[in-house]
Amino acid sequence: MIGDWLQNHQMVPEELSADIPILYALGQQEVKIQNYKKILQYSPKEMILLFKSKRLVIQGDHLDIYYFNEDEICIRGHIVSMNYQSG
Repeated sequence: MIGDWLQNHQMVPEELSADIPILYALGQQEVKIQNYKKILQYSPKEMILLFKSKRLVIQGDHLDIYYFNEDEICIRGHIVSMNYQSG
């Protein structure tokens, strides 16, 4: 009974429950991305991440994955551009 009430009344941010991308940029040196599905391409010049219905193309120099897990990835380097593409 209490477990059901807690499950129905949890305060989960809409962004997380809607499964939409969340990006946090720190200048041109770092970007943290939540709710990605898969790393499609990885190189020091370009990274492509898959989301539910789109792709994010990150271009730059010396790009590197600082960390990643099933929910979040952190990319560091000199980020020049980030563009969405259709899935």
